[in-house]
Amino acid sequence: FFSISDPHISTMTSIPKACVVVDPYSSGRYLLYELKDRGVNIICIRSSLKLGQFFLNSYYTHQDYFQATIDFEDLDSCVKAIKDLPYEILAVFAGSEPGVLVADKLAEALNMPCRNDTALTEARKDKAEMQEQLRRCGVPACKQLLSGDLEEILSWAQEGGSWPLVVKPCSSSGSDGVYFCKEESDLIRAYEQLIGTVTPNATINNQIVLQEFLAGTEYIVDTVSFEGKHLVVAMWGYTKRKGTPWNPNCIISEGNRLLAPSGEVQDKLADYAFKVLDAVGLKYGPCHTEIMMTARGPILVEVNARLHGLQGPHLIGLATGTSKAQYAVDAMMAEGNLFTKHYSSVETGRYLYPIKQHCNQFVLISPVEGYLERSISNNVYAMGLPSVVKVLPAVKKGEYLQQSCDLNSAAGYVLMVHKSSEQLEMDIAAIRDAEDRGDIYQVTEEPPVGTPEQSPSLSPGIPPVPPPQPGIPMAGRSPGIAMNVGMSPMDLGVGLSPMPQVGLSPGIMGRSPMLGHSFPKPMGNSSFGSPMISSSPQLASMEKMEELWISNGSFTNMTTDPGDLLGPIEPDTDEE
Repeated sequence: FFSISDPHISTMTSIPKACVVVDPYSSGRYLLYELKDRGVNIICIRSSLKLGQFFLNSYYTHQDYFQATIDFEDLDSCVKAIKDLPYEILAVFAGSEPGVLVADKLAEALNMPCRNDTALTEARKDKAEMQEQLRRCGVPACKQLLSGDLEEILSWAQEGGSWPLVVKPCSSSGSDGVYFCKEESDLIRAYEQLIGTVTPNATINNQIVLQEFLAGTEYIVDTVSFEGKHLVVAMWGYTKRKGTPWNPNCIISEGNRLLAPSGEVQDKLADYAFKVLDAVGLKYGPCHTEIMMTARGPILVEVNARLHGLQGPHLIGLATGTSKAQYAVDAMMAEGNLFTKHYSSVETGRYLYPIKQHCNQFVLISPVEGYLERSISNNVYAMGLPSVVKVLPAVKKGEYLQQSCDLNSAAGYVLMVHKSSEQLEMDIAAIRDAEDRGDIYQVTEEPPVGTPEQSPSLSPGIPPVPPPQPGIPMAGRSPGIAMNVGMSPMDLGVGLSPMPQVGLSPGIMGRSPMLGHSFPKPMGNSSFGSPMISSSPQLASMEKMEELWISNGSFTNMTTDPGDLLGPIEPDTDEE
């Protein structure tokens, strides 16, 4: 498929400039906003039409940004199609995780001055290969096995003798296909569920990665690189709550907060992240690195050679004065002027990003469950809290709200930004108090009149959520295995509670990003009593789950221009 739309081409006397963006989905939209602001034409490359619908749908949301669209079939034909366009190509960007491989190949084939070596693309993309590359370079890495042979997998687990273990695909998105396994039977079930299946990134799982469980605290290090040098542009830390009155065994993420640019932990994270970037050959562009701080020091969870997901690029801009999309475009297209300015401003040590406003991506935790009678977002907005920028409800009026026991059963998120850290803390406390008082979640046991038995699909043409199938582990509530950071293996020894009917993929927990975002009423205790849990605190980070949900439009009014984040707050008129 090839399309071009530029009514001004015939009037141009010089060759116009353009950038290629491969799979401009999720937070990749911020690249579109930045390039448009700079007056640069945008060529969209869709790496595959077999991606999850939650990726493909976002193409149409921003279709007006593209002067041309090319569907990738093979490298040679795609390069020819790009060269046939009346543009001088300045740079090639990966707009989202599925586009990393094709972006690297195109940048090399087009001889872009700012590109990363394709010889190490797999080390930046494949979850197993990135760990092996670290080992080759002498950088601490996660213990693991890559195999498609069940006997070899079971043998490795038995020899290691350390449970739980984490099973995941080599290449996928979000928490798709990620399992905790407490015993051999769990490994067998995970293997059977994964081998031969197709991921949302349109890859086939011929092998799986078996890894040690990393106990510790999870962090995110956002960087930008130019000519093999690196800047940290933001660091985030997770906070967690161990146990709730309604579920004493759970560990639930309360949110993540922008950290100060320096400190004992931050310095260790930055040093380790730079070693990771060097090892995987990331010399140009943005990266979003997830790291677990363990008893033996920082250990890589995964490298993501792209922007921070969801609202991350813009939130970084609100907090530090420069968005990550600005950094990325500067490093890949604008000769690294901004990068060089910051990098050269420090004679010793590293560049420390300023904090102009404090930022928290707050998790809403519901102590009640039932059919929602009033809009969560309107209830939070009505509190008039100065730091609240946007409310992202996971459940709307008339839909079934779960008691929150992990990230996937969270009631939603609140994006909070303010110049005063004290104000931010007061607003956080105010929301928690309102949750405890019952001011945010008003529920009833019976669905409101006119509520469908199942929530409608968010994407046209996608069927409703199917009922649970025997033998398939259910996505959803797992009170003892919370989507969080820093669990110890002892936290895993609990049973399962009632689970809702959601999802096609056992690896995508909670609200299925492909098929909707809310639950029908639970149907009693689950018959699936396996201790295997389809979510990983190492991989199913809040940012990743948000990325999947938002790219499908599951949250309210979040596909608009980033400037709208600070615009007037309007009630959710579709709810009330």
